[in-house]
Amino acid sequence: MTANEFDYTKDLRLDYQSGIVTFQHTRLVMLDVDTLGLLRSILINELGRDKARTIFLQFGYQQGYADLLQLKTHYSFDSEQDLLAAGPVIHTWEGVVKAIPHELRLNRENGDFYMRGIWANSYEADQHLAYLGQSNEVVCWSLMGYASGYATAFFGKKLIAVEPACIGKGDETCEFEIKPEADWGDEAQPYIEALKNFKI
Repeated sequence: MTANEFDYTKDLRLDYQSGIVTFQHTRLVMLDVDTLGLLRSILINELGRDKARTIFLQFGYQQGYADLLQLKTHYSFDSEQDLLAAGPVIHTWEGVVKAIPHELRLNRENGDFYMRGIWANSYEADQHLAYLGQSNEVVCWSLMGYASGYATAFFGKKLIAVEPACIGKGDETCEFEIKPEADWGDEAQPYIEALKNFKI
């Protein structure tokens, strides 16, 4: 199937008798997004921005890495590009963000990977603004972590997602770029450092 044909709801199970919601073999928990905004605010206020950012990056990375493995195991996509594109699709189905890829360059033989696009309706930017107001830096940390984890699991090489523009700091859109760790400069160092101990 193509990425656009992937229908998350077909394998979503809500079992009232057991109190368990699952997608394939993964248990899900549905939360009011405001609880995540409050958690974000608490972590930033208690631990500081840098430690809170690291937590959200690592949280997102694990989710993205696991989602790629889940999709690769349980579904058959027409091409590897469709498998990659399924990451933005599943994030959209989950209500996290509407991910809209604009460009992809992919060459496994020479290790070349570049992807960029828009994150529309980011829950993370919305919640940051609601609880903490406008930031002086990008705030979609779990989205960057997710994209890094998903792309890394897909490519088999550490890839880092960076958000060059973010509504949370007053930009018109949230944007993302993903490329190999070694291709980034100083702007990616906080994210590289936060994810340095995570598996490839």
